[in-house]
Amino acid sequence: MDRYAIRTTRREDWARLRELRLAALLDPLAEVAFYQTYEAALEIPRQEWERRAAGERTTTFIGYPVDPEDPAGSLGFPDSADFAVDKPWAGMVTVFPEPDTFAGTDTDADSDTDHVTVVGVYVRPEHRGTGLARNLMRRVIDWAGEREVRLRVHEKTRAPPASTPPSASAPTASGTPTPACPASGPSN
Repeated sequence: MDRYAIRTTRREDWARLRELRLAALLDPLAEVAFYQTYEAALEIPRQEWERRAAGERTTTFIGYPVDPEDPAGSLGFPDSADFAVDKPWAGMVTVFPEPDTFAGTDTDADSDTDHVTVVGVYVRPEHRGTGLARNLMRRVIDWAGEREVRLRVHEKTRAPPASTPPSASAPTASGTPTPACPASGPSN
């Protein structure tokens, strides 16, 4: 099995984050997964990519291959600022924390978050089946701590990813439509 290091992105990662996201949008298996077209993503300005990479509203975890013979790459320093500058990114998971809201109530923007929502999962085709997606999701769950982790999947997605635990992909009657895509809620 391949070995991967996983870390969160930083502002200076913006160009690599953009490249990975654009690759995801061109992947036929992800045609609806990101609620965005390739053409629309091309129009996003550098400042927005920097904001995303810095984790100002979302957190993106990236995975990249490491040499199992290199102790710094396997366990030593995967979060250091200079580590893996030249290593290709193999996959990502993007999450955002959000408070639980109820119909008709406003939520204080500074309130603690009750759950985190996974909104983007992508693994390059050549890294699929290696366990990377599962390890990215485990990292998200560890990062979330006591908060509930929710997975947002577009209703036209052909099948849940193999890395998705069965309980997370089972249809439920509770779902929240995405404002940009009202059809993303529960289908009853």
